Amino acid sequence: MSAGLSAATMSVLESAKERLSTFGADASLAPKELEGLLATVSSALASGSGVRAATYLWILLLIGCGVEWLYWSYAWGPLRAIESATVASRRQALGLGMRRLTLLGSGLLLFSLAILGASAGFRWPAGVQEGIVTAALLVVAVRLGWVMANVLLAPGLTRLRLLPVTQAEARWLAAVVVVLSALVPLGTLVPAFLEQVAGAPHSANLLRLVVAGAIALLLTASAFALTGGAEPKVPRRSRLPRFPRAIVISIMVFAVFAVWLLGSVTGALIAAVVVAVVVLQMVLREIVFYFWGDVAAPAAPSLMPSIVLSVSRFAIVLFGLGACALALDSPVSELAASQHFAVRFGLQLLGVAALALFANVVWILVKTTIDHRLEGLGPLEAHAATNPHARLLTLLPLLRTTAAVMLAVMLVLSSLWALGIEITPLLAGAGVVGLALGFGAQALVRDVIAGIFFLAEDVFRVGEYVESGTTTKGTVEKITLRTVALRHHNGPLHFVPYGSLGTVRNNSRDWVIEKFNLPLPVEVDSEKIRKVIKKIGQQMLEDPDIGHMLREPLKSKLARIDPGVKVFRCKFQTAPGNQFDVRAQAFKRIEAELRALGIPFAGGAQTIILERG
Repeated sequence: MSAGLSAATMSVLESAKERLSTFGADASLAPKELEGLLATVSSALASGSGVRAATYLWILLLIGCGVEWLYWSYAWGPLRAIESATVASRRQALGLGMRRLTLLGSGLLLFSLAILGASAGFRWPAGVQEGIVTAALLVVAVRLGWVMANVLLAPGLTRLRLLPVTQAEARWLAAVVVVLSALVPLGTLVPAFLEQVAGAPHSANLLRLVVAGAIALLLTASAFALTGGAEPKVPRRSRLPRFPRAIVISIMVFAVFAVWLLGSVTGALIAAVVVAVVVLQMVLREIVFYFWGDVAAPAAPSLMPSIVLSVSRFAIVLFGLGACALALDSPVSELAASQHFAVRFGLQLLGVAALALFANVVWILVKTTIDHRLEGLGPLEAHAATNPHARLLTLLPLLRTTAAVMLAVMLVLSSLWALGIEITPLLAGAGVVGLALGFGAQALVRDVIAGIFFLAEDVFRVGEYVESGTTTKGTVEKITLRTVALRHHNGPLHFVPYGSLGTVRNNSRDWVIEKFNLPLPVEVDSEKIRKVIKKIGQQMLEDPDIGHMLREPLKSKLARIDPGVKVFRCKFQTAPGNQFDVRAQAFKRIEAELRALGIPFAGGAQTIILERG
């Protein structure tokens, strides 16, 4: 293996050395080629055919400019109206940007068609039409770059900007886009013309080298200028700082340049497409959420930006694969029928990406819907036992976790199937393993199954106070697939498996009846005491601070008579959790009323007055 690696390394070094020597030869021979080419062009321009060709060129420019001027005489008004329109949101700016792109792109298209179409109507000397077409395409490419920069970055119209950049960054990026739109055709179209028409291959190769180096340096400088060479501060301390984005982009750019230097043009094109896809994926989230950043935050985030982000990521990957297919010069039908391992594996990865997109969209829908519902019901830690939505607050988090697990399992199995891996043995093996785990983890299975029935039968909810058969009691704080967390009133948090709960006593469901005994001297009038307690209960029911807590008012009756003591049984019905406050108020009012009547509790020395004059 080491010998093969050494041979491959030497082969790469030899290729690089040969490529560099070729560029050296091109640099030495290119000046003579350019001198001969300039002499030929000068003599051609001095001849009659040269003058005729120059005249035709000016006519073509006049035709192209005239057609575009005629178009703008009608389209200038709508364009000015769009550029002066009031923009209320970034999504409205996106719609206006698409209209601007349509207008500007239509003018450029008419200009290009007029020049290229008119060029077919003239008789050109040998090689002149090719030069005219090359120059026209170069102009069109530069103008197209400016149109895209003007629409996306809007250096002079901040309110119509479609990318999250500052004014200085917008101007820098616009200049970079225009320069790149000039360099790319200059490094592809002009060298092809020099080789095929002008017969200057050394000048063509030297021009390619200069343009490729200029593009690499420009992209590197742009990466450092726009990111500052450092990553923004990470808000969470637990996360490690990421590698600076500018350095990552620079390494990828020079890797593409190195592949091109080694002589692999197709490999360089594919690497460039991969770099473009990676960079777009890095900034895509910020761009997509930029269009929802000026909207007031609702109770839960909107589904649309997350769905648009997922679809955009998949679309970028799809376009990247299409660009790679073009770089390989292979039709899509041939790629689909190809038996090459790399091609088939790439198509299988595309299928996996489609499955991941679908699963991601479903997960976003489920998660955002559940989160939105939970936000509308209230914070989880503030649930009262009387909350009418307590059951939803209990089940929705479990439903979200279950959906995540199911989607992950289905995505893994579907991805394996898309990659050509037979999943039937895996399912059979999973069944055997599951059976073995079931026997070995009977307690775990019992807890999960018991939990399913507890939740299905609505035995308890988050925020309710329950007592289990194991004497564990407390307020339900958290529910998982295997355990329930009970917070004791003294503070400790108990995690009780469902299988160990046994009989559950729910003290927070529907209503509670609170009872207490009132010991009074045996000499008191039982009927009078009953009426006094009844009057106190009616007053409490009419009290705005207490009345809403009561389901049935305070009542009493003589329960029993002991030596020297009459025991009155008092009771009232209230919502769960309110009985303690209501009972304290009842004690306070009963004590005040009995003191006013001069009736002591049993065992007191106060004189008993049965009737007041």
